[in-house]
Amino acid sequence: MKNITYPLLIFMLILFMGGCATLHSTVHEIKGQFYDIQGQYYLDRNDFAAGKSTFAPRLAEKPDDPVLNYYMARFELGADNPEAALPLIQKAVRLSPGIADYHFWEGVTWWALMKPDKEKAAYEKALAIDPNHFSANLYLGHNLLDRGKNAEALKRYELVLSQNPVEPQAMFNKAVALERQKKYREMKLAMQRYLERYPDAALARQGARMLNKAGDFSWRNHPIGLRTVTLHAVEFKPGTAELTPASEASLDRVGDILSDNPGLGLHVVVYVKNDANLARARAQAVQDYVSRTHSGVGPERLTPRWVGKPETITAAGRKHTLAESVNIFTRIQKP
Repeated sequence: MKNITYPLLIFMLILFMGGCATLHSTVHEIKGQFYDIQGQYYLDRNDFAAGKSTFAPRLAEKPDDPVLNYYMARFELGADNPEAALPLIQKAVRLSPGIADYHFWEGVTWWALMKPDKEKAAYEKALAIDPNHFSANLYLGHNLLDRGKNAEALKRYELVLSQNPVEPQAMFNKAVALERQKKYREMKLAMQRYLERYPDAALARQGARMLNKAGDFSWRNHPIGLRTVTLHAVEFKPGTAELTPASEASLDRVGDILSDNPGLGLHVVVYVKNDANLARARAQAVQDYVSRTHSGVGPERLTPRWVGKPETITAAGRKHTLAESVNIFTRIQKP
């Protein structure tokens, strides 16, 4: 009996020790997941101070935990303390070199410290681990664009857009990279797609200026009230005063602004080469549409004007002539 029991005890001990190792690994993994959930909670709320106060005691207890170092780095970076974030994210990278996100955030930290070469190297390490890492491709594109490596940046933006076709930074910067390579036809298409998706974005005005500089006036900037508003060109079906659907969308934005600013009045100037009557009908159509679709916006808020000549526009020092166009701008109130 003794000969049987002793080996059995040894076998059970081995199983128990293996089970302890597995249990320890499982507990560590669960803790890491908990840290991820809690850390992301603070990041989503931009509550970096609360994140630091929660994670600092844990990091003091477990200074070699890569997850804790990572989140403390993120909190410092979010609080605009990249100098404090750098040793933390570097330690996370050393402790877990196979995690692409850690390399990416090291790159962002180097960006905040204005070290573009080290920033680029960190993004490339992230992409060596995960070639499809979305943020690393996007930010490497920014880095390359800042260096004037426009063709390389374009490839990164196209890769990002293959994963998310409406990523705003990639959409806009793709157009910038194309413009710098003098690929104006492709630039126009790229910028038009961006403006159709993000007409109210902070970069929309610059996008419209880029199009206008290239002789494309499908989008224009209009001084309306205290704002400069980027609008798709107000257009009509050929030879008529019937608005196109895209034009109605632009005029809806104008009507919304008028609704929010009761004291605001606008001029609506329509140009049609050699046809003042059609220009007049179109100006009145704009006035009628806005006042009809926006209660509280009377027709007197829009002053229609019409010109039987082309409009001459100067963009980037060059003059352009538009046979048919609509210009909308603020009506100055007399004191």
